[in-house]
Amino acid sequence: MDVYLVAVGPDRFECYYEAEEQEETDEPAGAVAHQGFLARMRAKFNEQLRDAEQARHEQRVEEPASFLARMQQRAMRWIAERIAEQRLLWHLRKAPAATLYTPSDLPRDQADTIMRASLKRDADSHRNRLVVHTLGLLISIPVALVPGPNVLGYLFTFTVVGHYLAWRGAVRGLHEIPWTIEPCPPLADLRHAFSLDASSRHQAIHAVAARLRLPRMATFVEQMSVPI
Repeated sequence: MDVYLVAVGPDRFECYYEAEEQEETDEPAGAVAHQGFLARMRAKFNEQLRDAEQARHEQRVEEPASFLARMQQRAMRWIAERIAEQRLLWHLRKAPAATLYTPSDLPRDQADTIMRASLKRDADSHRNRLVVHTLGLLISIPVALVPGPNVLGYLFTFTVVGHYLAWRGAVRGLHEIPWTIEPCPPLADLRHAFSLDASSRHQAIHAVAARLRLPRMATFVEQMSVPI
């Protein structure tokens, strides 16, 4: 598993992983009927991943007529935006090993410290949000009895399973996965891009993403970067 420590500012970094779309969690669909509540939740979660990513690629001219249908459509868009943010942690649950590619001008020990601090922060955050969203899912159960799309249940199913998988991935990345650290010159160029003016920085970020063959990395960096 390849993870990239990308600059999102002159001295600020984020871990980045680019996965194939529509990858599911590890609950076989045929086994759901014979397993418990968590397995059924994951099956619903996989269905939501497929729906959300399909919706993200569709060009819809008109919004649905009903209020609940519009809310569900907006919920799907929100879910699609959250998917890329959590893919890294989801995949760390199953990776036997990982390589961290870092800016070649960043000391190895410093890169390792940044990566582990990021995973620790993610583990704590997703654990805390898992508790809150689980309560929200329980509260939303009565809404499922109301005819029409159960928007609250749909959202909380995604967030509960998503936070659980992300928490497990962050913990495993911290304590179980062996990491190899490799310097990567294009990531040093990405770091230096934040010393450029806005137009030149935009071009440099996209050039680095093209060199690394990570087509979605440029969008991630620009969304995460702080104003300079």
